[in-house]
Amino acid sequence: MAFFVIFGFQNETGMEEWAAFTIAQLDEKVKNIRQRDIRFFRVEELKRNIERVGTFAKNCPWCEKEKLNIAEIVSEMDVAVSVPGKSRREYDRLISRLAGHMQKVHGFFTPFYYTYLFSFFGMVAGLLVGYLFMKLLPEHAFAALSAGFAVGLIAGYFLGVKKDGKIRTQQKLM
Repeated sequence: MAFFVIFGFQNETGMEEWAAFTIAQLDEKVKNIRQRDIRFFRVEELKRNIERVGTFAKNCPWCEKEKLNIAEIVSEMDVAVSVPGKSRREYDRLISRLAGHMQKVHGFFTPFYYTYLFSFFGMVAGLLVGYLFMKLLPEHAFAALSAGFAVGLIAGYFLGVKKDGKIRTQQKLM
């Protein structure tokens, strides 16, 4: 079976089979590791991304190529979590590559992604508008700047919450 996983051969249900086999290997490698370390190293996120790679590999050449890197990292997972060094760096890079690819190409986002993003840009835009009103109304300078900040932050927050809600209903959370 390992030959088939490494070299990408599969039957009709190969994608799900590859993901299930790889997740089972990963569970075996991390069974003696503390729960705190499992959360810190985002092992659950890796499992979800392995399932997604297995699902998208048929249509996405990047996902198909990444299966080899995933298999290699999973085989050294106990070392990557326990011992700092090359295998841990490779694991961190894999997690980052998978997260970036899933976000850019397949449309998966971290929780509250747009809430944070739109809140920041709303705050900046509100400060700029508040600064403009501060220059136009110098007698109410602090009030204009504060109002611009608050309105921009609140507007960005609500727009971000709305966009994040759409992502949740589409089940596209990382």
